[in-house]
Amino acid sequence: MKSVLYTMMIAAFLNPFVSSSLTMSFPDMMQEFGATTNDMAWVVESFLLCCTVAVIPAGKLADIYGKRKLFYIGSIVFTMISGFMCFVDSVEMLTVYRALQGIALGVVYTTSMSILTLSVPLERRGYAFGMIGGMVYLGLSLGPAVGGFLNYYYSWRSIFVFTTLLGVVANVMAFRSLHEEWVHTPDSSISTRSLLLYALGISAVMIGITEWVRFWWSVYAFVVGLVALSVLGYVEWHSKDPLIPVRIFVSNLGFTMSSVAAMMNFSATFGVGFVLSLFLQMIMGFDSRMTGLILCIQTGIMVFLAPRMGALSDRYNPSQFARWGMVLIGLGLLSMAYGTFTESMAIIMISLAIVGIGVSCFAPPNNNLIMSSVPKTYIGFASSTISTVRLLGQTLSMALIGIILAYTIEGRTALQMMEYNSIVALLVFGVICLVGTIPAGMRNMRK
Repeated sequence: MKSVLYTMMIAAFLNPFVSSSLTMSFPDMMQEFGATTNDMAWVVESFLLCCTVAVIPAGKLADIYGKRKLFYIGSIVFTMISGFMCFVDSVEMLTVYRALQGIALGVVYTTSMSILTLSVPLERRGYAFGMIGGMVYLGLSLGPAVGGFLNYYYSWRSIFVFTTLLGVVANVMAFRSLHEEWVHTPDSSISTRSLLLYALGISAVMIGITEWVRFWWSVYAFVVGLVALSVLGYVEWHSKDPLIPVRIFVSNLGFTMSSVAAMMNFSATFGVGFVLSLFLQMIMGFDSRMTGLILCIQTGIMVFLAPRMGALSDRYNPSQFARWGMVLIGLGLLSMAYGTFTESMAIIMISLAIVGIGVSCFAPPNNNLIMSSVPKTYIGFASSTISTVRLLGQTLSMALIGIILAYTIEGRTALQMMEYNSIVALLVFGVICLVGTIPAGMRNMRK
């Protein structure tokens, strides 16, 4: 079990690290390629979009052909693409490679969660998911720091050298530790119609949400996405071999509520670092280095506590851990809003610690609840669902920030509006988490 866990921990580290490590390098990339901020935005969005589109089909393919096989394919393709990215010579090629990287990591993340669930006994899953959660937060924490260090001393291309080496390590560990194929529905197949409807629906919804503030056509993209997903739901409900088993959302309340709680959690927490980074630098006057250290309060606590909270959820009711985790996050965010209003660093830092404890209480037990609430034939889909709600929640979080930051009041300066909107954003995020305590407690684990 340990060798599989260590392999999946490396896989869990890759996705958040890769998605966050380039942020410090964007100015240098823009200068080298003559790119605009909108070009850089699409470098980020192409990764998130393709990763989201890939996870559901990847879960289905893993059930048909084997989870180990799909994990190998995703990990090898990721490593190869990372190596190719060392030699890109245009922002267009960078965007294409980032899209391919997103697809590969979507496959890796989905299959890794399935493999971990099937390899670890039920009584140890909370601990295992806690270790995975710790690696995710470590990747989010180290991404900007390591990326910035490599970019400063060795140029941004060195970041892809580093991720290529990580991919090689993941491949070697996978070949040494994974000895079972885990095939659950070998006679199944993927409907081309369902696949196209899903890709269109999820892409249009994500693009519509992301571009809500910037472009007038975003609302139409969002509506098209909802229509496509509605048609997909009807088709899948009547399908004998669905890509998305939509009936499970009706018949399995625990699975549905855990998934809703996860999306609300990511919607409320993903954008906090962005809001606080702007506030601390533009309003409080801290430099980027000190701001990064302050934000590490939250992520450092999550790296330390997540494995321990996961282990405790093996002994006690994980649903209660998840519910009280959401309560702590909500209270921490409301307290943080008050700290920004009074410009009190003590309150802001204490609030960051409370949010870190809350996320540690929520994430590992909630993932355990999702994966343990379905039979083995749905393990691939459950793993895909975790990835999908995480990415949709992150997209929604940034969209909410965009809408709130775009709000202006006549007579107020830009800095005054920044301070006001930061407080509003944190209040909204806090309320989302407190409302999320309702679905967080409405589920039972499948034994």
